[in-house]
Amino acid sequence: AQCPTDTQFNGIERYVNRTTPMAAPLRGNIGCIDLTVLATRPTTTVGGNSQTAQNIYGPMEAGFNSEVPQMSCLGQNVIPAGVDTNLAEHMVQHLCPETSIEVLDSCGGHAVPYHYHERMSCLFAADPAGSGHSTRIGTALDGNGIYGNHINGGVEPTDLDVCGGRKGVTPDSNGAEVYYYPVSSTAPFSVGCFGPVDTLAECRSLYPECDGLVLECITTVEGSGLYDLDCPCFDEYESNVIGQGVPGYVKGGDSCNVALTPTSSPNSNPTPAGNPTNSTTDPASGEMKEKTSMNAIVSVAIAALFF
Repeated sequence: AQCPTDTQFNGIERYVNRTTPMAAPLRGNIGCIDLTVLATRPTTTVGGNSQTAQNIYGPMEAGFNSEVPQMSCLGQNVIPAGVDTNLAEHMVQHLCPETSIEVLDSCGGHAVPYHYHERMSCLFAADPAGSGHSTRIGTALDGNGIYGNHINGGVEPTDLDVCGGRKGVTPDSNGAEVYYYPVSSTAPFSVGCFGPVDTLAECRSLYPECDGLVLECITTVEGSGLYDLDCPCFDEYESNVIGQGVPGYVKGGDSCNVALTPTSSPNSNPTPAGNPTNSTTDPASGEMKEKTSMNAIVSVAIAALFF
């Protein structure tokens, strides 16, 4: 379901009333643009058609191939469902070096229905009161606020938990410390899970997808590295694979064949790409689904759906 455009969204009861951390949906809305902010950008244009712009999604791309408009350069290659949008864009840059195609628009959104994944840079400003904190953008499903990328003092936070949240004073919290989600330049970009959480393992335990059992080798213009599809729990190295360190697709080189040391992972036997599928449970629906390991096509991509 899409977010409302005529009433203020305040969260969904089962997330708002939780007493422990919860997984956020891997597809669809993790939050909604606040009405006062929506008034500044109520619509945008996608494929020549006007679309309302009230939806905030999590970090993961739904996957796409050459049939998606402007992606014909992919040819037989595909971008897999379950990689974060920033990584997907870098994969496209690798596969389409002669083009300047971007997966997201300048404000960090795309597709129909239109939704934001990253940045949301056109939706916030500095606190008019002069704190340096960014203004509020929207409300997560758990009722907590989503804000721009600066905290008090006009600096980017260094204390985000693995869900992407922190405790602090915001421009509209009346001096009280609250838990909220600032926008970040790295995945999960806003909300990876509904926190707070204290450890990476706590986040990973919320998602069967973070089993570490089927890892994909992803190649970008920077290099190659392992990725756990649909696992929105990232460590300080920008990796969602325990023991990898900084992935090759971030720093350059090839980390697809590193010796992993998953001492803090809920699972202790990760296996590389190319292994059989395994069933997992969708944390949002409770339904069983297949988590598929897809062999790389021309050493790069793996599988796909579309935006």
